[in-house]
Amino acid sequence: MPPRIDPEKTLFLIDGTSNLFRAFYAIRGLSTSTGMPTNAVYGFTTMLRKILRDQKPRFLAVAFDLAEPTFRHRAYTDYKANRPEAPEDLVVQIPYVKKVCHVLGVPILELAGYEADDLIGTLADRARKEGLRVVIVASDKDLLQLVGGGVLVYNPVKEVLLDADGVRDAFGVLPEQVRDVLALAGDSSDNIPGVPGIGDKGARDLIRRFGDLETLLREADSVERRSYREGLKNHAESARMSRDLATVKLDVPVPIEPVGLRREKEDAGAARELFRELEFETLAREFTGTVEAPLREHAVLLDPRALEGAIAGLRAAGRCAVQILRDHPEPTRAGIVGIALAGADGRDAFYVPLRHAYLGAPGQMSEEDALGRLRPLLVDPDLKRSGHDVKGDLIVLKRRGIEPAGFSFDTMIAGYVINPSRRGHELEAVAQEVAGLSVPGLADLQGTGARAVPLAGLEVESVAATACARASAVMAIEGAVRERLERDGLAPLFADLEMPLASVLADMELEGVGIDAGFLERLSGRWEADLARLTGEIHGLAGREFNINSPRQLGEILFDTLGLKPGRKTRKTRSFSTGVEVLEELAESHELPRRILAYRSLQKLRSTYVDALPQLVHPQTGRVHTSFNQTVAATGRLSSSDPNLQNIPIRTELGRQIRRAFVPAPGRRLLSADYSQIELRVLAHLCGDPALRAAFRQGEDIHRRTAAEVFGVHPELVSDEMRRRAKAVNFGIIYGMGAQRLAREQGMKLREAARFIDEYFSRFPDVKAYIDATVERARAEGRVRTLLGRVRYLPEIRGADRNARQQAIRAAVNTIIQGSAADIIKEAMVALQRRLVASGSKVRMILQVHDELVLEIPDDETGEVPALVRTVMTGVRPLDVPLVVDLKIGPNWLDMEPLSGSQ
Repeated sequence: MPPRIDPEKTLFLIDGTSNLFRAFYAIRGLSTSTGMPTNAVYGFTTMLRKILRDQKPRFLAVAFDLAEPTFRHRAYTDYKANRPEAPEDLVVQIPYVKKVCHVLGVPILELAGYEADDLIGTLADRARKEGLRVVIVASDKDLLQLVGGGVLVYNPVKEVLLDADGVRDAFGVLPEQVRDVLALAGDSSDNIPGVPGIGDKGARDLIRRFGDLETLLREADSVERRSYREGLKNHAESARMSRDLATVKLDVPVPIEPVGLRREKEDAGAARELFRELEFETLAREFTGTVEAPLREHAVLLDPRALEGAIAGLRAAGRCAVQILRDHPEPTRAGIVGIALAGADGRDAFYVPLRHAYLGAPGQMSEEDALGRLRPLLVDPDLKRSGHDVKGDLIVLKRRGIEPAGFSFDTMIAGYVINPSRRGHELEAVAQEVAGLSVPGLADLQGTGARAVPLAGLEVESVAATACARASAVMAIEGAVRERLERDGLAPLFADLEMPLASVLADMELEGVGIDAGFLERLSGRWEADLARLTGEIHGLAGREFNINSPRQLGEILFDTLGLKPGRKTRKTRSFSTGVEVLEELAESHELPRRILAYRSLQKLRSTYVDALPQLVHPQTGRVHTSFNQTVAATGRLSSSDPNLQNIPIRTELGRQIRRAFVPAPGRRLLSADYSQIELRVLAHLCGDPALRAAFRQGEDIHRRTAAEVFGVHPELVSDEMRRRAKAVNFGIIYGMGAQRLAREQGMKLREAARFIDEYFSRFPDVKAYIDATVERARAEGRVRTLLGRVRYLPEIRGADRNARQQAIRAAVNTIIQGSAADIIKEAMVALQRRLVASGSKVRMILQVHDELVLEIPDDETGEVPALVRTVMTGVRPLDVPLVVDLKIGPNWLDMEPLSGSQ
């Protein structure tokens, strides 16, 4: 392009559709690691950013065609009839191209019934009349007819700017003659017929000689070439219709004026996130920068007077960030190394060291003294506190007798809500992604692995600088993160559910759960004897002793000694696999793999829970304190770790025995409140299937009702085997179960399993329709949302990798159903905690296992609390089918008696 045009007096109009198609075919083989094609997006983005960089336009827009009939289709039914459907790999990129325009602040033009050319022509004509210069960015010849009177065309492929003389030199005729050339030559891509026998060169020659189409048609007899002459005389009306089809309209009802097409400010955070999703790393880095957190200065507070002054300033500002540095990853066991505080603007920050111990360390306040002075800052309900991983900070403070009034913002939780599929939600990642801030990490100071230095062993000043920068970053990015939450429609989910939940989980982790160590010790002894018995049986079946835990030796026994048919080979050792799936298949024909499976299951349960749980009992509380992970699962579900109490198998007798070890404190009992089939109820609500809804509303056994429908029998005639298969499909539908998996799990033939699923969908057609609609919507938007608006991005659903696509399809349906169920139980936890606190109850929630809550209840509250729990849980989220909660109470987590609905 020639020297930059005056941006204040020029409107740039970009033909988005033609540039997108050209980029798609010009660049090949570009896609993300998940298989989503990105060639068209990349080519289009490169073109657009070059214009933005070189010309710095103030007024511009990108025009796109809409995939629907236009006035040209109505005038000529065969218009574009021969054009094939756009390739799927291009279609999936169109939403991303529009996202690129959005994050770069470029307006988009679309209007039903009209093509991009017509929108461009209309706005170019308006702008010209208003005294603006116009630059049309396109490589198609159609738009050359608009050149003149201050309207230019820039060809981004050849990088040339054409005025009227440029059009004549490049195309062979003047701009006003372009449509007449097209009328004669036609356009095969748009199926514009033109005049048979007259090609591009002939059309140009004729129009140059006769000036315009009408003159040519009147004087057709004077055309020397016979084929041209007869074509013109026999197809005059076709030529006129072709000219009308090729004419760019100048009177389209575009609801915006040229001066309204002002470029907005780039959204650097959104651009960075989008380009990272597309894996355009170079572009992403351009929007990342290396901006440091806006820390003006920090102070190390070593004496009470300095701390009092800092606290006064922070309280006066009304907002602050708090970062508690711990010496242990588990907050229920952690000591406080120091506390970082940052002011409202994120610039003034303070560090209060408490436990730095190294040669030459300065004198520091005692923890008791410092926390005593900080208490007003932490408990003031009128002060807004922010942090990163506030649940951990709440636990640390509550253990020391400080009941904070709560945190209003957590950048870790916010980062998770914005994109739950991100692998990590560390402050460094969230700050960089959302606001382009480079935040130092404490691990950079400590090092990693065996050589890591405890925080308490590091110099106060170096820790202070990093901790204060991190606290300042929390304050600095909060506005951008809030804006992102609002923009994505996630603010209510964050503020009303996830933030209050952090406080609930903190209380649950603090409370912990009682363990009967004596019972576990006795159970371990019995299981040790069982393992010894199984070992003898396995060796007997093998004909010799071998190391059961050695995959290589086990493989030799199974495949060499016994001659069983081997499964697939492992990648690393190239030996035959002895994994669970292989053993389960072999177990159908031989006793040894059956005993191996039993041995492994018992050994794993013993080592993971029976022997491990007593070692995890807190020395001060005498209870086990699991950690509930709020920012891990992409569906929104909670998980637990250290120990993982959500993975104790309940469907096996061995797993149930472990639950016997979970006991309440003296004078208390355990109450289990379990949502009955909540995911199926969510499915019924979402899909609206009358049969499913009727079954739930009438309190029927949904699996028996499903079996009756599928097998075509009366519910009373449904056998246990029928119900079992119906139950497998009911739940399997949520997880995208196919015929192969159903056949494998239920011992059915593949044809029988396929017929069963087909019959299921024929009996419940709205379920199938809902699944199909969900998948299509996920393909169109690249994401799904739960009932409460939680979002999960699924770019793989548009990718070329078939396996990744199929997995994303299953995740699309499962995320909405499972995620909605997870949101509902989270709502119940928050609501129940509020009711219990308001009533002054001493009941405590202690565990959450997906759809089940476990509470510890004083004996004198067992009369009224169960009814309260049921009322809250069944009424927290009204659905089109009733929510049902099964209540059980007992002296441990296993030996529990059901409570009737009246209680």
